[in-house]
Amino acid sequence: MDKTIFSIGGSSGLGWESFLQVCKGCEDSGYFAFYPSDHLMTVQPGKGPSPDRLDALTAMAAVSGYTKRLRMGVLVANNLFRHPVMTAKIFNTIDHASNGRAEFGLGAGWSEQEHIVHGFPFPRPSERIEMLDEALEVIRAIWTDEPASFDGKYYQINEAPQMPKPVQKPYPPIIVGGISARTMKVALKHADDWDQIAPLRQVERNIKSFKIEAQKINRNIENMRFSVQVPFDFVKSKSEADNIIDRALANFNYGAHKVAEGYKDLREHVADSRLIGNVDEIIEQVGNWKAAGVNHFVLTTPRPFDQNIIEKFMSKVGQAFL
Repeated sequence: MDKTIFSIGGSSGLGWESFLQVCKGCEDSGYFAFYPSDHLMTVQPGKGPSPDRLDALTAMAAVSGYTKRLRMGVLVANNLFRHPVMTAKIFNTIDHASNGRAEFGLGAGWSEQEHIVHGFPFPRPSERIEMLDEALEVIRAIWTDEPASFDGKYYQINEAPQMPKPVQKPYPPIIVGGISARTMKVALKHADDWDQIAPLRQVERNIKSFKIEAQKINRNIENMRFSVQVPFDFVKSKSEADNIIDRALANFNYGAHKVAEGYKDLREHVADSRLIGNVDEIIEQVGNWKAAGVNHFVLTTPRPFDQNIIEKFMSKVGQAFL
């Protein structure tokens, strides 16, 4: 896919009125989509102004009635929170409520503490990936077959009637989130968009690997989206940028992310995981990500929300890539 698209994502600390404000601001500013995150609690310090957490999927269904063009998704729904039959039903409902604007993102789940405190099982990584793969099989069957059947290790459905089918055909775009080689295999099998949270060099390596593996299995990826979730900050000086990176380092989630290969230290890793600088510098940085294969940028929601900032990005940076 040659086109470059820009979206906004992230919802920690957003109450209902803030959800509406963000989504309306994204639509008015010309963004492709808004993607809240699917968590039950704050899992990374510094990501939001409060511990507020609304259910992302319900919020997207509700917001669809207040918007006309903006696409509605989640980056990414946690497969361990819901049975895939329910996940399919909910996203199909969002697709109907929005008249075909749903974006379906699914991941294996990663925050062990979040699962423990809420009483959800948290299997080992390989099992979570296997469950993700099977869940996507179930969901695709429900969206395309009538009735739908699947007999797997973790999930089984037997001639399940599921009507109506999604508005979008054959179904809403599937986004698989994650950076591991095992997740990449699931994305190769199912995804229209592979979403990553990682520094530039790691993303570039992963996309190259994806394209090589796609060629091996003769998968057509001409319309494939490769997305990254990136914070962005307009700054006027290096010292201001350094202060922002210092704060990001203080809140770095060591349990979920480690220093990527090719980076001398954590500071370099964190600095190369965001867009930061003046307009010209950020345009150059976006160009570097594009050269690495990224064509979908999901910018972290400014907290507290400031519509002027997202308007500035789209009018000054986004327009340079349209």
